[in-house]
Amino acid sequence: MDGYNGQNGYDGQNDFESNNGASGYSSLNQSLFPEGTGNNYQGQGVSPDIPEYSILEDYDQPSPEEIEYEKQRRAAARRRKLAAREARRKKRRRQAIIRCSLLLAAVILVFTGIIKMITGIAGALHKDKKPKKTTEQMKAPSTEQPSTEAPAPEIDNAILAKDLPADRDAAIASLTALASTDPELQTVLDNVAVYPDDILKHLAANYEMKQFVINYPAKISVVFNGDFSVDFSSDTVPLFIQYDEQWGYADYGKDVIALRGAGPTCLSMAYTFLKQDGSMNPIKVADYATEQGFLDEHSETAWTLMTTGAIGLGLGTEEMTVNESNIISALENNKLVICAMSPGDFTRSSHFILIREYKDNLFYINDPASEARSQVGWNYARLESQIANMWAISAQGSSDSGTTQPNGNQDDSTSPDNSQGGSTSSGDAQSNNTGTADSQSNDTGANDSQSTNNN
Repeated sequence: MDGYNGQNGYDGQNDFESNNGASGYSSLNQSLFPEGTGNNYQGQGVSPDIPEYSILEDYDQPSPEEIEYEKQRRAAARRRKLAAREARRKKRRRQAIIRCSLLLAAVILVFTGIIKMITGIAGALHKDKKPKKTTEQMKAPSTEQPSTEAPAPEIDNAILAKDLPADRDAAIASLTALASTDPELQTVLDNVAVYPDDILKHLAANYEMKQFVINYPAKISVVFNGDFSVDFSSDTVPLFIQYDEQWGYADYGKDVIALRGAGPTCLSMAYTFLKQDGSMNPIKVADYATEQGFLDEHSETAWTLMTTGAIGLGLGTEEMTVNESNIISALENNKLVICAMSPGDFTRSSHFILIREYKDNLFYINDPASEARSQVGWNYARLESQIANMWAISAQGSSDSGTTQPNGNQDDSTSPDNSQGGSTSSGDAQSNNTGTADSQSNDTGANDSQSTNNN
């Protein structure tokens, strides 16, 4: 190949000259590849001394950690994208719900308004068509008298009669529990061996007996007689409690007045007020009942104490049919009413109480077993189902009063057809085995029923 001529700036030599006699670059080759480096470009091709280069070797390869990081970064980006998409979806859903709720509320309001409007129009039309009432059509004023029945009084359940404990151990357990709030009962528990079962049972059922029971060991051996008069007010029926220490320890029947003497105690209250004489105290009446045979074979007070027995004491007595008007009439005629009670608020077997007053449609009683029950008023509806029999006691006896019974028969003896009913419902109540029941059947005369618990 011919070289360039002088016009083109070259000297006319053919090809490029090189120091090694080969065609190719000379000075340019030398400047790019210095001598001795083995990088001279030869006419035959690239020298085998030139190292091989790869384009990828000009860049750094990523490490495994960098690859893993990149994966995590991309995964996080995807999660953020999905979360943002879900948030937008929830927002759109909430907005849709709000729109639907508002639309539903608007529909309801519209329908409500329409219904009210229709109702109002219908009412107006009906009113226009309704005939006017004449004088005859107008309702006459009510002629009914307002009820005079007193509302049932609130009676605290804590003062009502309770069941006797089943046995001595149960009574002691009950008293032990009570002693945690009343240290005085610890005296009883410390000397529990000297107390009979009945005394412990009745104390557990009637907390009002506490002082009587505490003093029982010291006084039970003392002989009590009735040679004393009780104090009383001339205008108030006295309340005698059968476990009062003046007479509670005195013998009566198979036990003591405190446990069996409800009948004699009630008759003593009636005698003291009606006769205005304090000499016939509960001991005197109990001794009289024992001497005159007004106790049955179980040593329980007979109902005849309130008839024949009352007459023997100079009182008037009339056995009455159980009726509210009979009680009110007797009280209005200056009489007192003694009731034989069946199981209920006053006893768990049988008992005697005295009705002393009728005021504000309530009856006020003297319960020889409980001072608390004697302080509240009782309506007849509550008493009626509990009264087994009743007697109106007056100050003076008469030939036609006292022993007249509802069936017209006289009851001044304990004949086979009119036997005595056992009663001495204890003021505190009596156990099932030794209790003093005063209940008597109106149909058969008198039943021997025993008192359980009067507390």
